[in-house]
Amino acid sequence: MSEYEKVDISHPELKELADAIEDGPGDRYARTKVGLDLEGQDRYMELYREVSASDPIQQGWDANEPEFHAKTKIFSVLADALEEELGTQAGREAVSRARQRQGKQMGEAMAAKTRAKGEKLNLNNFFKEFWGYFQWSPKLDTERYYDRDGNMVKYVLRLNCPIGDYLRDNAPDVEYSSNFCDLDEFIAHAYNPGIRYSRKRWVPAGDRYSELIWELDPEHVID
Repeated sequence: MSEYEKVDISHPELKELADAIEDGPGDRYARTKVGLDLEGQDRYMELYREVSASDPIQQGWDANEPEFHAKTKIFSVLADALEEELGTQAGREAVSRARQRQGKQMGEAMAAKTRAKGEKLNLNNFFKEFWGYFQWSPKLDTERYYDRDGNMVKYVLRLNCPIGDYLRDNAPDVEYSSNFCDLDEFIAHAYNPGIRYSRKRWVPAGDRYSELIWELDPEHVID
């Protein structure tokens, strides 16, 4: 396991297909993509659908696709209005600040709950609170990596995304879509500034599914 003392892979068969996908380089937010291996991604999604077919959270996620599209359209209407009123750059900056405030409020509230329990601000406890907010989000295909003291140092999540589908098909560009999706990072940083967030794959940029990564070095755990 090299630098990891323990690795928990929820579905090794899905990880194997995900790891076999050949892509060109992209940025850490998966906004800039080169040479997408869509055939490899399709193979992954075919198996993902088989594995997740009986998962009740996944079933609800897929059944509520029209609602996710409608809510994302509301975001788009407001974001478009700000760009129209303030200009593209100023409008987008205003939307980003609003999402950062939202993430700060959510992350700080999560941290307060953890501290109230007398527990550390580590990734283990981050996800206890994070999934409290996002109970409806699939968390079927995950990877968890731990150090020798039981600290989770890396968490990987792969899932399909109807929100991303809407943004991919309707947003003017990926920077616009980032204003919706970067909330995950804002929440993490507000909970513990040492958490590193990145995306290996991202539906708004043309991927078939999103692959999200959270990392936290043990020295950055906050007591």
